[in-house]
Amino acid sequence: MTLGDHLRVARLDRGLMQSEVAKILKVTTNTVTGWELNWYSPQVRMVKRITQFLGYFPSMGKPESLGERLRQARQILGHSQEQAAKRMRCDESNIRQIELGKRDPGMKVCRKIERYIFEAKEKLRGQDVPFARTV
Repeated sequence: MTLGDHLRVARLDRGLMQSEVAKILKVTTNTVTGWELNWYSPQVRMVKRITQFLGYFPSMGKPESLGERLRQARQILGHSQEQAAKRMRCDESNIRQIELGKRDPGMKVCRKIERYIFEAKEKLRGQDVPFARTV
C-alpha cells in the first residue's frame, strides 16, 4: 500500500471528505485527490503531517539497506536530504549517494546514520530524543 492508499482508507474510515482532509493537512483538495489516486507522492515535508493525521507511520515494506532505512527515517522526521545532512553534520551528496545505494558510508558516518534512525524510531514512539552531536 502506498501513502496515498493509507490516506484514503483513513479518510473513509473517519467519514471525511477529501476537502476536509485537505483543510486539516493545509493543502488543496486536488492535492489530496492526487495522493489518493497515486498520481504523485507527497513531498517529504508533507509526510510528517500525513503520518500525524494517520496516527501511525505506514509501512511501505521493510527497508532492507541502510540507505532505505535512512530515507524512511528522514520521512518520519520530515527532513529533506539537506536537513538530514546538516543534522548529522555530513555532506548532503554523501547522504544522497547512500540512499541510492551508490556509496557505502564509513564507520563514523554509519554511526551518525544509525543514531539518526534511532531518533526517528523514538519520535514514532512519541519520545522526542535530541540528536547526539558527538558520535
